[in-house]
Amino acid sequence: MLCPASCLPLLRELAQWRCLLGWHRQHRVASGSAAGLTASAAGLTTSATGLTASTGQQQQGSEVRTRRPVGRTKPLPDSQYSSAGCLLSLHHSEKPDHEEVCEFRPYTCPCPGASCKWHGALEAVMPHLMHAHKSITTLQGEDIVFLATDINLPGAVDWVMMQSCFSHHFMLVLEKQEKYEGHQQFFAVVLLIGTRKQAENFAYRLELNGNRRRLTWEATPRSIHDGVAAAIMNSDCLVFDTSVAHLFADNGNLGINVTISMC
Repeated sequence: MLCPASCLPLLRELAQWRCLLGWHRQHRVASGSAAGLTASAAGLTTSATGLTASTGQQQQGSEVRTRRPVGRTKPLPDSQYSSAGCLLSLHHSEKPDHEEVCEFRPYTCPCPGASCKWHGALEAVMPHLMHAHKSITTLQGEDIVFLATDINLPGAVDWVMMQSCFSHHFMLVLEKQEKYEGHQQFFAVVLLIGTRKQAENFAYRLELNGNRRRLTWEATPRSIHDGVAAAIMNSDCLVFDTSVAHLFADNGNLGINVTISMC
């Protein structure tokens, strides 16, 4: 162990070099007494150890501060029709638009203008119509005549008939609306008792025949998921007014030839 007195020349020389190099400015070295500069080797070792430990703590603390907790990604909510078979998981903002047109959404009663509040699965639509709407006539075949009687009845009126062919059922609808006083319009459309994808496999043609006159409309049938109102709103149907209806009517009855074909 070195004698403290013998270390004084070395410590003074070290202090002089620090002053020349300006370390006291850069590192804020306080000017202490000779006793403070002549700390024992054990004390220096302890200080160095403490500095190392302190530095280690600071480094560790710095690492902790730079670590950001990773949040769990919140799973997207399922469609409210997931129990019916819909497998989509959508953002909250996308759910309303999807669920409005979801193929797994329960089907409502397709009868236009009726106050029926029934809804259920696609397979239950026809049994419901046969049980709750027995007045609807069903005709068999690809080519039939849809006869709407008493088209001069006042106010809004709906005529409905079913057509069965190609192992599917189609709903034929003729709807009369009064757009404004004295002006009435007729809307004729065919709906498939099935999904939108199934409807794409078919085409229908509506035809009015009169004395050297013919009015024809051809289109893809709508699914009952869309409904008559959507077809009318988008003008995706045969549209004609009262004057045209009278050109093809016979004693107030209007016959519409309906032909269903597969694409």
